[in-house]
Parts: sequence; C-alpha cells; structure tokens
Amino acid sequence: MMEVRKLTATRSLLPADAQYARLGFSILNVLFSICIAVQVFLAGFALFVDSTQWGTHGNFAMYFAPIPVLLFILSFPARLPNGIKIKSLMLIGLILLIFATAVFSEEIGFAAAALPVISLGLFLNAMLMMREMTKG
Repeated sequence: MMEVRKLTATRSLLPADAQYARLGFSILNVLFSICIAVQVFLAGFALFVDSTQWGTHGNFAMYFAPIPVLLFILSFPARLPNGIKIKSLMLIGLILLIFATAVFSEEIGFAAAALPVISLGLFLNAMLMMREMTKG
C-alpha cells in the first residue's frame, strides 16, 4: 500500500523519460491482458467449435509471450516499485511454465491440466499490476 502511495505521489516529479517508460509499461500491460483474453477465447474456440484451430491458439502465444520481458525491462527506467518489478518477473515465470506444460504435456500427464489455471494467474497478475499503476 505504501509503495502505491509513493508511486502516485512521485508521478509528477518524475523526469519525462520515466513518465514515458511508465506509459509504455501501461500500454504493454493492457496489450498483454487483451492477448491473454484472446488466447483463452482461441482455446475455447478450438475446444468447442473447430479443433483444427489449436494451431492458431499455439501460434498466437508466440506473438505476445515476450511482452513480460519488455515489462520487466521497462520497469527500471519507469522507476516502478519493487512489487511491480516482482510481478513482471512472475509473468515471465508463468509464461515459461505455460510453455513447459504445453510442450511436455504427454510426459507430465495430468499436471498439464494446470495450464488453464496458470493462464488465470497470468491474467490476474497483469490486472494487479494495472491496478497498482492506476491507483491514485
């Protein structure tokens, strides 16, 4: 809570480059959240409508998977609190875990069923970061 107050209190005192980095961080975070929602839709579409669309679901992930790395990198010039930096690192870890469960699904058996739960964690984490960025 203290970090959020510090974040909003110092926003106007930040140099222009830090303010632009925060804007970029926020835009990328919103884009990432939208991509997660689209990815879940594509999974549902492939599961319930057209099973040939699993390739689309898998390929789409490759386009937005690097966003958490960019978020983590931007968190430094944006001078964001450590809590947001940690959450962006968690996004990277969750993305890696999702790819691991997808790639090794046959080897890990029923544990691969955790993939949708991990996706929920991605979305929730992105929403929490967004909330911290917009509290004021």
